[in-house]
Amino acid sequence: MIVSPGTDWFPAEPAGPYLRLNFAGPNPVAFDEGARILGQILKGSTS
Repeated sequence: MIVSPGTDWFPAEPAGPYLRLNFAGPNPVAFDEGARILGQILKGSTS
């Protein structure tokens, strides 16, 4: 499963509009840039 419901991670808390991102890789320095890009995409802007 690529996307799992939040209830799998927080079964005792009420459901909410959250997306949990899990990632790992050989270049952790790039994680900040990846998060910035995802934030722009979620806002609807790629510039």
